[in-house]
Amino acid sequence: MTAAELTADDDPPTLELHALGVRRAGTALLAGLSLSSRAGRLGLIGDWSGLFQALTGQAELAAGTARAFGCPWEHALARGSVGFAPCDPALPLSFTITEYLRHAARLSHGSAARAAHDTQQVLETYGLGPFAQHKLSQLVTYQRRALGIACAALGAPPVVCLETPVRGLDAEAADYIVRLCSVAAQQSRVIVSCGVPSSPSAERSLLEGCAELFWLERGALLSQGSPAEVFAPGLRYSLTVKGAQVAAFSAALTEAGCRLRERTGPGSYWVELPEHSSTDLLLDAALRADLVVLELEPLFEAH
Repeated sequence: MTAAELTADDDPPTLELHALGVRRAGTALLAGLSLSSRAGRLGLIGDWSGLFQALTGQAELAAGTARAFGCPWEHALARGSVGFAPCDPALPLSFTITEYLRHAARLSHGSAARAAHDTQQVLETYGLGPFAQHKLSQLVTYQRRALGIACAALGAPPVVCLETPVRGLDAEAADYIVRLCSVAAQQSRVIVSCGVPSSPSAERSLLEGCAELFWLERGALLSQGSPAEVFAPGLRYSLTVKGAQVAAFSAALTEAGCRLRERTGPGSYWVELPEHSSTDLLLDAALRADLVVLELEPLFEAH
């Protein structure tokens, strides 16, 4: 049964993290991270590389738990619960697209006949048929990204996880990859990551196609909710202040219901205002603390 065929009575979370800690070579990549989402399309904003490294075994789960569709995250690839497309992996350049996909399918389940079937299916579904005999060395970046999505979708796993698939692409190529992400979502749940988007942009379109977003900033969740909630204008700002009472200013904002994350050091913040408030809250607090406001810019403008 694919994720698309589930009933309401059989609905494990797409992604569930509980007090997750991830380490690589003794360095903490994530610490104390918790979230749960059943979204059919889940968007992750910010640097989630530690989570993906834990998926592929490049980093270890040092604390807590992580699950995808009910399967332990660290076993999800091997058990076929997740198909994964890293952003720009090393590829066997002498392979053709068909050879690469068949090899990946054989590694997954061992059946030559099924591998041939699955390969033909994704070639057609993702529009790669005309390039089926091209060597991977001939592919440009967006074509390699398309191949990665097709490979992750082999066999329609419950969850397809796509790491920053539009990063660094020009507008036309990025729009093409955004469309392929939508194709993947027709058969599987999709987890897709992206940097903080400008507006309008392909990154913004990619995230607005998601049902739920989680925005990670400096290892902590800054915001979560639907795209309309996360991208609501007038709620999130980059703020920089200067003066002696920065700590008191930060404490006052937190007490007033703001969510703050340091950007580059004391006095430099991402700020999420409480509902039905305005930047007057920030300016008044800075005035009371005798601080100079150097920067106050909205993160997302209205379309």
